[in-house]
Amino acid sequence: MPDREPRICLTGPASEGAAKRWIDAAYAAGWTPVHLPLVAVEPVAIAPARVAGSPSMVAVTSQNALPALKRLWSERPDVMEAPHAAVGVATGRALRVLGVDPVHVGPPEDSGAIALADAIVERTERGQRILWPRGDRARDLSERLERARRVVDAPVAYRTVDQEGAVLPKRLTAAFFASPSAAQVWLRDPGAPRVAAIAIGQTTHAEIAPEYARFSRIVRLSEPTPKALRKALEEIRGV
Repeated sequence: MPDREPRICLTGPASEGAAKRWIDAAYAAGWTPVHLPLVAVEPVAIAPARVAGSPSMVAVTSQNALPALKRLWSERPDVMEAPHAAVGVATGRALRVLGVDPVHVGPPEDSGAIALADAIVERTERGQRILWPRGDRARDLSERLERARRVVDAPVAYRTVDQEGAVLPKRLTAAFFASPSAAQVWLRDPGAPRVAAIAIGQTTHAEIAPEYARFSRIVRLSEPTPKALRKALEEIRGV
């Protein structure tokens, strides 16, 4: 690619397969992508006995929880039969592929765990049990639900591991952050270049926003899709 083309560091998704559509979107916008995952995700099995009783609702805030949840379904049919709520369209679609039709799907822009918690509160009653297969660093949904007097069972379904040894490219125009954890790794590097930061959604944007001085600008995607990334990159480039 010609040197005049701007370069973007894609700090996630972690796997090449999951990142392909994002890489293609960057190329389509006239950018040269550098795929450098700053976090890795490790699945964690949920022991059936860890789930105390049949849930009134299952909250799914990340597709990373699906491998553990799928295995749990096979051992606990009552969990699979419970109503499921998905944080956004992509997560809802992934649930349907696995054979579960969620009763609630958040908006395309993935408004985050807080909005999902509010939707669950509207569909449940005090004292009812909510199962939330979560990442080891996630807390916000359970805090919101517990304030609303729901009982939250929150087993860890995946673990986030920082890739602290990653060497950030220096000749960059932008960086794309697919998770708050990736943004945290970037910000811990005092030598990180000052670039335009592109956040996949609300929670990632909230992680970056207080550090606005570290970036030339901060952009939040209109929805968490490669199409939205392409549009953002075209706008940054002035196409």
